[in-house]
Amino acid sequence: MDALYQFGISLIQIIQNSLSPALDGVMNGFSFLGRIEFYLVLIPFIYWSVDRRLGIRAFLILAYTDLTAASLKLLFHEPRPYWIGNVKPLSTETTYGIPSSHASDSLAIGGYLMAHIKQNWQRILLGIVVFFVAFSRLYLGVHFPQDILLGWIIGFAVLWAASKWETLVRNWLDDKSLAIQIGLGFIDSVLIFLTGIFIRFLISGTADPASWSSFNTYSRSVTHFFTLAGAVFGAYAGYALMRKYARLDAKGSWESRGIRYLVGIISLLAIFYSLDKLFALIAPDQTALGYTLRYIRYGFATFWMSFLAPWLFLKLKLAKPE
Repeated sequence: MDALYQFGISLIQIIQNSLSPALDGVMNGFSFLGRIEFYLVLIPFIYWSVDRRLGIRAFLILAYTDLTAASLKLLFHEPRPYWIGNVKPLSTETTYGIPSSHASDSLAIGGYLMAHIKQNWQRILLGIVVFFVAFSRLYLGVHFPQDILLGWIIGFAVLWAASKWETLVRNWLDDKSLAIQIGLGFIDSVLIFLTGIFIRFLISGTADPASWSSFNTYSRSVTHFFTLAGAVFGAYAGYALMRKYARLDAKGSWESRGIRYLVGIISLLAIFYSLDKLFALIAPDQTALGYTLRYIRYGFATFWMSFLAPWLFLKLKLAKPE
């Protein structure tokens, strides 16, 4: 492993010495395309203004890809390049290194969208974005090459699993009542945050090396697992309710789609960041109450996206029912 680390550090030094600082802004921009803030505006656009079925499936692929990456990241608890080597920290992270969730998430989402896009130039553009999202993490000094490679493997694996099991799972869920669908979504969310708690317990007897432990103060936090759990439950519950009470047709003129999106995203961001400020006053993240509030915050955000916003669009006649 030391040899891999040294190879990665040498490669990053070559990249940074050759391209930095000229491309610092560009690479930080590509890196942003792999962050939750970007998906927070992308997925609702697909769901509200392109195709709600495509949107909800893209969200679930993202969620389960990110869950896999987060689980392995905590299980392996390996360092990032700037924690142990002489590379410039052009970005900073408090979580462990391998695998790169930027690489896994962007490949999974990009690959899924590429499979549903007809224009070749759009597929090529998406492929370029996926590559540079991953490359930016090397450039910024926050991931080793093996982190990127494992991230891509995870993305491919989730895409393969989705292509193989999506129809079977969807047909199975369609036969269930509304209450059972929502209940299954809640059970799934509980399993998600229990996964994080269990992995943290597994590694509790292994301390990180003192030489880089100061960089990873929050690396063993299970906060992100509660984020994913809340978001998944909100999406499952909201989508089930939307299908029964507010079946949105995302088609229409691009003017109506644009207005619909602006109304929805402004409301979503207002809710999301208002709850962030409010809940921060009540309890810090690293507490039982803080975890619960985070679950509620992300759950309400995806519940707004999947049900409340479509219901509002129909009431305001910004969309037609399907």
